Amino acid sequence: MSKPISESEKRVMEALWQSSPLTSQQVVERLSHQDWNDKTVKTFLNRLVNKGALSFTRQGRAYLYSPIVGRDEFLAAESAGFLQRVFEGDMKELLTTFVANKQLSEKELNHLRELLDEEAQS
Repeated sequence: MSKPISESEKRVMEALWQSSPLTSQQVVERLSHQDWNDKTVKTFLNRLVNKGALSFTRQGRAYLYSPIVGRDEFLAAESAGFLQRVFEGDMKELLTTFVANKQLSEKELNHLRELLDEEAQS
């Protein structure tokens, strides 16, 4: 992906990660709660194609859109960007901030412990 995607574009991507390929009209229907018109959704789709996040194929008069970038790949890139932008790449500071501000539940803390234990053993 050549450029970051906006929050609105991320919503379009979420619809396509859930099910693809989709026509622009199907994307509009899946995002009906957003109150976006057809033209707005088509603009987002075109931007995402230009950013290298989506591909499309023509089927008759319709275009079918599919993600090029997977959700996991997107989340990894966004997380790395957030870590760098907000915490200057300091993972310890990020985790300290979340734990100190009680932003992690007991279940989340236990899961984090398990992940750290697995990472330490590998």
